[in-house]
Parts: sequence; C-alpha cells; structure tokens
Amino acid sequence: MRFAVIADIHGILPALEAFLRELSSQSVAGLIVAGDMVGGPQPVEVLRQLRDFPCSMIRGNWENYLLRLASGDAPEEWRSRNQFAFMRWNYEHVDGVALDFLRSLPEQQCIELSGSKTIRVVHGSPGSVSELIFPNRDIARLDRALEQVSEPVVIFGHTHEPWTMERNGKLALNPGSLGMSFDGRQCGTYAMLDWDGQKWSAEICRLDYEFERLRQAYVESGLLERGGAIARCCLMSAERGVNYLPPLLDYAYQKTEEAGYVGSPFVPDEIWDEAARTFEQRNYPEL
Repeated sequence: MRFAVIADIHGILPALEAFLRELSSQSVAGLIVAGDMVGGPQPVEVLRQLRDFPCSMIRGNWENYLLRLASGDAPEEWRSRNQFAFMRWNYEHVDGVALDFLRSLPEQQCIELSGSKTIRVVHGSPGSVSELIFPNRDIARLDRALEQVSEPVVIFGHTHEPWTMERNGKLALNPGSLGMSFDGRQCGTYAMLDWDGQKWSAEICRLDYEFERLRQAYVESGLLERGGAIARCCLMSAERGVNYLPPLLDYAYQKTEEAGYVGSPFVPDEIWDEAARTFEQRNYPEL
C-alpha cells in the first residue's frame, strides 16, 4: 500500500499539474495534503484541482489567514498595511466556494487504514499549525512534538524543507514543498509513504516543473505587482530554492525597532517599503 504526500503547494498550479502527471503513472492508494494549498498566484485553481482528486487534506497557516480575514477576526493592519499586501491579494482572489471548502478542513487529521498503523497529519506540529520543526537544528523540538501524539507515523509540513526520520519508535517526515522547496535547488519535493505489511517507510522525491510558468503566473495574475515585497520574495525563493522570507522580516523589524517602534507587531509602511527596497537590492537586484 502506497500513499503520496504533499504539502505547501502555495497556489502554484504548474507544480501541482506536474505532480499529478507523475502520480498518474504510479499505483497509489491515495494522496495526503498537509496544508498550505493557498498563498500564491493560483489559489482557486489549485483548490479546484484538489477538490476533484480523492485526497485527505488539512488546513495550514495560510488557509487560516484567509479564514480569519473572511470572519473579521484578523487584525486591522492585515487589511491596510503594505506588509500584508500579499495576504490581501490572496484573500481577494478566493471565492466563497473556496472559503467554504477551507472551513470544512481540519487543522490535523488521523488516517486509519485497515491492516496498517495510523498516520497523523499536521501542518506545523500537533500543538500549533505555525510551529516550525527542523530536526537538523533542534531535535528536542521534534521529540516534544512526537510525545504529544500516540500515532506511530507523523507527517509535518510548513517548513518547506524535506526530511524523513525514525525517532523514538516513530516515523516522522516532512515532504517539503511541492511548489517551492527550500533545499538549495530549483525544484519541488514530495514524499512516497509505503506500507510493507508491518511498518511504514518514506522516501523523498524531487519534482521538476516549468518554473517559467511560475513566473508567468505571478506576472499575469497581478500578484507580482500588487503583492509587494512578499510576492517578490516568494518568487525569488522558489526560483532559487532559498528561503528569503525570514531574513526579510528580521531586517524590516530591526529597522522598525531602530526607528523607535520597539516591540511593534507590525511594520509602518514607510519603514517596510525602504527595508524591502534595501533588502532586494542586496539579495536579488536582478528582479
């Protein structure tokens, strides 16, 4: 019995289409999607493809962002500040059908299959949809996450870094990101999960897709123009396989504190714009 496992598609339809073509030539029992289907140039198109395909899905932090905006629960700054232009564009480009579908999804799920061991699917961790689990940097954090659940297999997402590990009698894995994997090269990644009759094992697979179509989608959808610094950062991160978002945010908040806004959860527009300009000139001036 074999399952394909994906996460963090981030509205990148060319990656999903390439993956589904690969999947059509393999014998799989099903598809597991560990959240963050939206947050990119083609969110509705990606959700439509997934709704038409039999799979088990959970929400990620990006689905929750859009649902908070829809419910009125989001901070007012999400609706006005330049820092959140990328998020607003995504919210404005999903319809009511998509939002209803996202509301129907759980934040985590247990997949129970006759004759095999149960699989738990989370996005960040069992305790938080936004927790970052990096076993190569903080193995104790992974141990704590595994201690929170009884299932022998735990699928993570959120970090865009693929890995698989047997730890404390459990199998833990992250398929990486189907659309923008952060493992140092231009590709997507996913995982194949196999049951041999006694235990599960996992293999990380790389996905090559048409990255020129990704850039085209960013431009033609209007996201590259209207999504601001985060849109430009995400595109360059996908094309290079390097996560530029944390250093961009760290730099912007550093400039915010230097301007006297110590502890502010948001970056004033004039500081955000200048920080983004300086960061981009230093890291990807060709964009």
